[in-house]
Amino acid sequence: MRKRLFIILLLGAAIHTVNAQTKGNPQLGLRLGLPFGGTARYFFDDANAVEGIAGIYSGTFTVTGLYERHFDLSALTTEGFGWFIGAGAHMGTRKTDGNVKFIAGVDGIGGIDYTFPTLPLNLSLDWKPAIHFNTSSDLTDFALSVRYIFGR
Repeated sequence: MRKRLFIILLLGAAIHTVNAQTKGNPQLGLRLGLPFGGTARYFFDDANAVEGIAGIYSGTFTVTGLYERHFDLSALTTEGFGWFIGAGAHMGTRKTDGNVKFIAGVDGIGGIDYTFPTLPLNLSLDWKPAIHFNTSSDLTDFALSVRYIFGR
């Protein structure tokens, strides 16, 4: 009887571990577009994630934090395909007329996302408009992000 209980507990722990590995695994990669730089994303569950972007473009450096809501399209398309939408804020510096100014503002994000079922790799194509509080806004920022998924 103890042997069965031990095996059941061991299988339960293994199933819980496998389930936990589909959520919460950090993703780290490159953002190829505007802004160009690094991206890191973390999923709290299948639908809710946070993303951080450190980017540079046209004399501007920003650090952005975003909350994202993800929607799975696997049933309609192919496994691993979805779309997302979110919002957040940024701060950084911008060089204009030889002067460096502090900038801050709000961001939106929306795009499509594909996670390879058999590889620890994620691709996303997004639009990320940024409204700056004290300088001209960047409303046409598009990018392709390539991320490695840790622990998968």
